[in-house]
Amino acid sequence: MKKQNIIIIGVMLLAFLSFKSQVVEAASNTGKTETINYQTTYHQKKYQKQATVYLPAKYDASKKHNIVYLMHGSTEGGSDFYQDGNFKQILDKLNRTGKLKNTIAVFPTYYPSRKSVSSDYYSDRPLNKHFAKEELVQDLMPVVEQKYKTYAKTTDDKGFQASRNHRAFGGFSMGAITTWYVFENDLKYFHDFVPMAGDSWTIEPDGGAVASKKTATRLANSVDSKSFKIMAGVGSNDGTSSSMTPQMQAMWQLPEFNHQNLQYYTQKGGSHSLDSVDKQFEHYAGQLFEK
Repeated sequence: MKKQNIIIIGVMLLAFLSFKSQVVEAASNTGKTETINYQTTYHQKKYQKQATVYLPAKYDASKKHNIVYLMHGSTEGGSDFYQDGNFKQILDKLNRTGKLKNTIAVFPTYYPSRKSVSSDYYSDRPLNKHFAKEELVQDLMPVVEQKYKTYAKTTDDKGFQASRNHRAFGGFSMGAITTWYVFENDLKYFHDFVPMAGDSWTIEPDGGAVASKKTATRLANSVDSKSFKIMAGVGSNDGTSSSMTPQMQAMWQLPEFNHQNLQYYTQKGGSHSLDSVDKQFEHYAGQLFEK
């Protein structure tokens, strides 16, 4: 065999080994997607439900992990939000870059079943409230955090309260409405909140705009001595900013809130879209679970 051919073969072999190494490395930095089943009750009727779960690439069942629950917007489901929002790629990247280490992400749905889906998103309000007040802590969290290793030593009220610094909730649009309900009702179980493109409807629909002071006061009344961090986001071209902005301003007027525990990020050029949600979530990801 000619020397020139040997050199060519050697170069090709090295290139192949390098490519193979890159493939193996990429695979080792890729998270895993699973589905978890649980049962809940709504209006005295039992429902079998599912949530999509993202496990980081280096998930180790013997080690503790932070956990973030992320809620979809109107007409979608948890798996839709996860897939259409490219969250697997985003979470993989955040884990690789160290912005969001050792974090499990759960994508549930507030709809009892697909028969509950309506194009009138105002009709979702009772579902958002019910999910936050009852289903989340009573039905979903115990099943998820018993199967996967989080900071909760026990999956009961005591265990969830003791591990709240390592638990977050966020959502987009009607998922943001849900997030505000979670803040109001479940603060003792969650430390971080990421409402994106949605105000609080605890007083009335679009309450951030039409009842900003009353909304701010109601949310303030939910605060006790516990620390928390709200990281709200919206696109600059998103119509929901007209409801979020007055609510943020009203909240900052109260002693319970300041620019450290209540942040408000306006994403330049952003719209009411999953692309904007991705950017808003990435903007805040590095601050999740920081003391």
